This record gives sequence, C-alpha cells and structure tokens, in this order.
Amino acid sequence: MACPAILTGDQFLTRVLTHIDCQAAFLGSYGWQSLGQPGSLAASMMTGLLTLFIALFGIRLLFGPTPGARDLVGDILKIGIVLTLAFSWPAFRTLIHDVVLEGPAEIAATAGSPVMPQDASLITRLQETDNAIQRLIEQGSGRQSGAYVDSTQPGGTFRAQALEDESSYGLARLFFLTGVLGSFGLLRIIAGLLLAIAPLAAGMLLFEATRGLFAGWMRGLVLSLVGAAAVTVVVAGQLTILQPWLADALRLRALGYATPSAPTELFALTLAFALIQFGAIWFMGKIAFTRGWISLPIFPERGERGVEAPRILSEPMGSNMARSRSQVIVDSVETQLRREEGFGQDRAGYRYLNRPANASDGSELGQAPSINRLGNSWRRSNHRRSGAARRRDEGQ
Repeated sequence: MACPAILTGDQFLTRVLTHIDCQAAFLGSYGWQSLGQPGSLAASMMTGLLTLFIALFGIRLLFGPTPGARDLVGDILKIGIVLTLAFSWPAFRTLIHDVVLEGPAEIAATAGSPVMPQDASLITRLQETDNAIQRLIEQGSGRQSGAYVDSTQPGGTFRAQALEDESSYGLARLFFLTGVLGSFGLLRIIAGLLLAIAPLAAGMLLFEATRGLFAGWMRGLVLSLVGAAAVTVVVAGQLTILQPWLADALRLRALGYATPSAPTELFALTLAFALIQFGAIWFMGKIAFTRGWISLPIFPERGERGVEAPRILSEPMGSNMARSRSQVIVDSVETQLRREEGFGQDRAGYRYLNRPANASDGSELGQAPSINRLGNSWRRSNHRRSGAARRRDEGQ
C-alpha cells in the first residue's frame, strides 16, 4: 500500500485527507478481492447460498404451486445481481466501487459549482486555510503591542472579549481540523468497509428473511455517496467565508493593528461549520434510510348534514370487504328505524282496511276516519253482576 505517510506540521491536513482516501480505496478493492477470490470463506458461503436457493426453487416446482412468470423473472434477476456483485470485479468496480468513491466529488463539483474552487483542488484550499490559521495564531491578536483600527466601533477594543486569545485561536483550529477530518474520515472509511463486504452482502438478497440486510447495505452506500457530496459542498462554503476573513486579519496584523474580535470570530466560525458538517451527515442519513414514500392522510369528504359521502377509490380487496360489511350494517339499521317510525301508521291503515263497508268514516266531510284504540273492540260495555245480586235487585 503506497499511501502517503503523515508527518507533523508539514502539510498535515493534505497528508491526512489523502491517506484517508487511499485507505478507503484499498480497503474497498483489496477487501472485495480477498473475500471474492475462489476458495475463500465468502466464496464458499456464496456457493452454498446459491445451491440452497436453487434447491428450494426446485422443491417448489415439484411439490408447491407453480411460480408465475413474474416470480421466475425475479428469481433470475436475483441470481444475476448476486453473481455480479460477488464474483465479477470489473462490473462491480464500474457500477458501485467507482461511483461510491469518485461520485461525491463529481456531484459536488456540478451541484455546488458556485462555491466549489475552480482554480485549485479542495484539499489544496483546505491546506492553505489551515496554514493561514497557524500564521494568525503565531502573530496573535495584538493585545499588547497592536494599535486599534477604530476604538469607537463595537469590537474595536479588547473590553468586549470574554475568551482568552490563545484559547480561542487554539480551539478554533481544533474545531476546523476535527470537522474536516472527522466528517470525511467517517464517510470514506464506512464506504470502504461496505465495499469490502459486498460479496457477503450480495448473498443476503436471495432469501426473504435476509433481504433487509441487503437493503441496509445498499442504504449505507447511498449514505456514503450523498453524505460525502453534502460535506464537500459545506466545506467549500466554509472556505469561501474563512479565506477572505483570514486574509483581512493577516493584513491588519502585518500593518501593526490589533484584531480584538478575531479570536472569538474564528472560534465561532469553525465551531458552527463543524456542527453543520455532522448535521449534514445526519440529514443525509435520514434521507437514505427513509422507508417507503411519504403520503398525506386522506381526509373524509363530508356531505351537507355531516354524513360521510360515499367515495369511489381504488383500494385493496380487504378494505373493500370491510367497507361492504359496514355498509350492510348501516343499511339494516336505517331500515329498522324506518320500520319503527311507520309502525303506528301501518297498523292504523291495516285496521282501517278491515272495517265494515257500511261504517261511516266521515270521509265525505273531510274528517279523519275514526280509528278505535287498541283493545276497544273487546272491551265490555256494561258492568258484570253476579246471579245473587240480580235476584236481590228483582226481589226489591
């Protein structure tokens, strides 16, 4: 491995970033070739998984239901994808390896062209910025010997500075290096590791129980791709702010003026962009690991009286069956209510139709027909008396 050695003080940031890229590339390529070579453990495992998959497919043909054309084409595509990812290095390098490792720079150069450097590489500008920060730290803020540019302006003196100059400058460079190295190192090393275990992850696509592991592996690669592109754009935006600011601060110190606000301002800039870089990784992770499509809830349509209007939608079979059962229950309840409301009128009409023909109902006079109450037809018209009472009354 011909990765550059890291030396203290001499092009530190450039050497570390180049070393991280070199390690990720070698880890992805040599790791894949070590796992995918014939006779290795991963190759033997892949052969066993393919044999088991084909055996289960044959058993299903013999004893189970005949698979449809869609299932057959899907199984063939699975086998082709697994063989490509696990045993074909040229195809894997073209489709995945180079895209994951080299794609972020191209995406950032195209999407972030307003802030991306045009005359120099991003690593070169990062090293120039780090060198400018070191020169500013060496010259200090001019607290003891520098003259004020304008002491009447806010921040023109050291009275408003709550942090020490040396601590602010030191922490500012620490946050600058940590944000750049931490974000790029995290994404590049994860990308190299995921590329190295591609032969093992490819076998997870064959079976339903392990397909989620393959999906997680793919989403990790997507996170490495879009996360590195997002961090590159954020770092380029940071350089567009830091470089002019550092040039102005160094110019004032060269002229002998003090820079009272420089320590706090540099500390705030580097800390803010370090947080932005890791926040961009988190946000890209939320995008890469989102499951399914985000859909808004369907609000019911209300009629004039607050009753839900019928909706004709293309819904699954289960929801149609549930809706039909509920509709049957609603119809039966409505029928029962109508029957109870018209029960008295129906009974009165039935008794009116069974009346004698010569009974006067007063219809000629426009009067409503007289309808006997329930039980009047069998009610006694006189009092019931016993025989002893009747003989007693006759004797009197």
